[in-house]
Amino acid sequence: MRAAVTWQVDDAFDVRDDAARRPAGPGEVAVRVRAAGVCQTDISLSHGAFGQSGPVVLGHEGAGEIIEIGSGVTGFDVGDRVLITWVPPCGRCYHCRRHETYICSNRKRSSEQGPAGLTVGGTEVQAGLGTATFAEETVVPVSGVIALPSDIPFEYAALLGCAVPTGYGAAVNSAQVRAGESVLVIGCGAVGLSALQGARIAGAADLVAVDPFESRRSLALSVGATHAVTPEDDPTSVLVGAPGFDVVIDAVARSSTIRSGWAAARRGGRLVVVGAGRADDTVEFSAQELFHDAKSLVGSYYGAADMQRDVPELVSLWRAGRFDLASMVDGVIDLEKINDVVSAQQSGTSLRTMLSI
Repeated sequence: MRAAVTWQVDDAFDVRDDAARRPAGPGEVAVRVRAAGVCQTDISLSHGAFGQSGPVVLGHEGAGEIIEIGSGVTGFDVGDRVLITWVPPCGRCYHCRRHETYICSNRKRSSEQGPAGLTVGGTEVQAGLGTATFAEETVVPVSGVIALPSDIPFEYAALLGCAVPTGYGAAVNSAQVRAGESVLVIGCGAVGLSALQGARIAGAADLVAVDPFESRRSLALSVGATHAVTPEDDPTSVLVGAPGFDVVIDAVARSSTIRSGWAAARRGGRLVVVGAGRADDTVEFSAQELFHDAKSLVGSYYGAADMQRDVPELVSLWRAGRFDLASMVDGVIDLEKINDVVSAQQSGTSLRTMLSI
């Protein structure tokens, strides 16, 4: 089978046709991946982010069908359509017992991931974020798959593995946007667009998007933003009678955008950081401004999503025409063109492209 491998940090993706997987073990399922999203996190991981080393098959947004079931697995059958999630909850740790499955204590970090059950050219490789959706087939724990209905296309469903619940959840779960509030979203990739849609669905009034690329600003307006501005503009200028935004969602997560977001939030407002920033990119706040401004600074990991709850909810919103997935899919391409997709995404010319594998 085919897989896109990164042999060492900073290497380009190497598409191979001599990959193989082991059988599904106890509590595991093997999935034939039908579509995978190219996420900025995969690009960062290929450069060694979060301690990821090589060789590794990346990809953590994927949807497909179960082709093999390991012993002890119940509730699924061969042929079932499923979404793969990169945070398979154990269901028993401190966080899972409190319905915080997105920060399950027993999920391994990227630097702790062992062999993926995959080999390429006879060499064992790791699975980025434990999923390896840039392979035609992958083996994951049964807790890492979510049942999908028959009516949602695989290329739409793949986005539900990370970008959509991360952005939507940042607005709905982490920021808890309320009807009539003003919301600013910094960064209009798939996560930012999902945050915009989550805020719109929650009833936001003024809904402002910030992005340097005109194509992404246009997409933001198409999914519900009331205004779209460049990073050089003052986003608060569009507000009437308010000194700042009730909620700011930063989907970029650089120290500069976090400080900009903080400045754009009103006193008593909320700043939610949902982008995966660098470990060495520090942000400074004085003790006085934290006290004086009375703002909330919230980190949003995986959109604080409970995937068993949020995925069916998102599918229902898509089915009702209230959540636009189509605008976030640029088209279906072949796996061999992954490096073209990566280059396009890094330049901002491609918002989100799916791999048909």
